[in-house]
Amino acid sequence: MKERRREQRLPWVSMDARVKVRKGLIGSTWVDVEVVDYNRLGIGVVASDEILKPDSRVQVSLRLNTEVGDITVDQVAASVRHAQTDENGYFFGLEFDKEPSQSTNESLERIEGILNRHQGLAEKMQ
Repeated sequence: MKERRREQRLPWVSMDARVKVRKGLIGSTWVDVEVVDYNRLGIGVVASDEILKPDSRVQVSLRLNTEVGDITVDQVAASVRHAQTDENGYFFGLEFDKEPSQSTNESLERIEGILNRHQGLAEKMQ
């Protein structure tokens, strides 16, 4: 079948992220955040509230949604390295633990690879 699109479609990619934040002395809850940037070493996220403090430790859950399936990282420990107010809310720079489990590290690297290929394709199309 002949391609009828005026421009090639880019593969659809979307990343969902949540961070586990403390509530009170013993409780915690998962909060959805917006991903701003990502590499296998860390992630930049924006939240509507000031949910994290610099130098605190958090758990992060990631899911990269693509046309061909999802890649998930159920939980990876991270440190809050940067926090500032942003025009979209509060920006947090999170650094993943230096030695996650092998399966977690493989998933983080796969996500980075897919995002790099997607970005390269998007740049070629412009």
